[in-house]
Amino acid sequence: MEPYGRNGPAGRRSEIKIPKLRKKLAILKISLSVCMAFIIALSAAFIRESGADNEIPDASGESEAASVKISDISRFILSCEMPVIYGVDLGKAEREKETAYEEDIYFDVLPEEIKLEILRFANEPKEFFVGSAGPQVLIYHTHTLEAYRQTYGEEYVEAGAFRTMNAAKSVVAVGEALKKELEKYGFTVLHDTTNHEPPSLSTAYSRSLATMKKYQSRYPSLKIFIDLHRDAGKDAADFVTVDGVQCARVMFVVGTSGKAEEKPKYESNYKLALALTNELESIKKGFTRPVRIKNARSAHYNQQVSDMCLLIEVGHNGNSLGQALNSAKYIARAISGVISIK
Repeated sequence: MEPYGRNGPAGRRSEIKIPKLRKKLAILKISLSVCMAFIIALSAAFIRESGADNEIPDASGESEAASVKISDISRFILSCEMPVIYGVDLGKAEREKETAYEEDIYFDVLPEEIKLEILRFANEPKEFFVGSAGPQVLIYHTHTLEAYRQTYGEEYVEAGAFRTMNAAKSVVAVGEALKKELEKYGFTVLHDTTNHEPPSLSTAYSRSLATMKKYQSRYPSLKIFIDLHRDAGKDAADFVTVDGVQCARVMFVVGTSGKAEEKPKYESNYKLALALTNELESIKKGFTRPVRIKNARSAHYNQQVSDMCLLIEVGHNGNSLGQALNSAKYIARAISGVISIK
């Protein structure tokens, strides 16, 4: 998906807090620098007193015998300092900033009548179910080459910024993980890995629509269509820890009427997205970002095909592939908790 937040609600909210966050970080860095200088001075005095060897722990927490030098101590302290600053700046502080202002919905630039309509039906109950015969779920990827931050063991050859042709390292791998997890709950799932991006990313939705209709024609039992993406526009990882495992946060996107002749079923699709958001929040508070309602381009994210169309953003380019894969287990749990098989 395209970056979001600079000009929307999330962007305005984050701009309020950035100066205060920077001020706190500046104070933290100064304090750490003063402490570092003090420790170096004490260490130098100790070396002159004892002239003895000491054991200095490295950054991993292990210890080894070493001849103590001021430069060694400096490097050790600096190596310990940097992760602390990184964690405050890009990890915890970023999540606290975002969760402090969360609402149920992110409204994009929408006509007022659509906003009022969504607010009217948002909390009306709706039952979601599929049949037991034949495939019920199709997972596909409009932006097939979307990939995550490169980390050790998850490296890939780039086909653009945060993009790769290697399906084992892209959102396709997350789609395959979600397929396997859904099958554990009794769903019959198809996973299409067609690359819809060429020849132009701007027309990818027209090609993924053709894929959806091809499967729908072949398998009338299909009711749930999941377009799985990763979001963009963030440098830092954004995750929650569930059962001791880091999981990329999740967001659902719903398109409204736009200008297309064939209108999306956005009332039902929104209710499903909201129900899944609530289900994930019951697993772990902060697991999701609020549902994003967008007056989409004429394609509407192809959500006119079914009343159970989902566009899922599993993490963003600041997350690792591993964090996104970990989220698949809980997305499947949420889907099984909201959609029954009859």
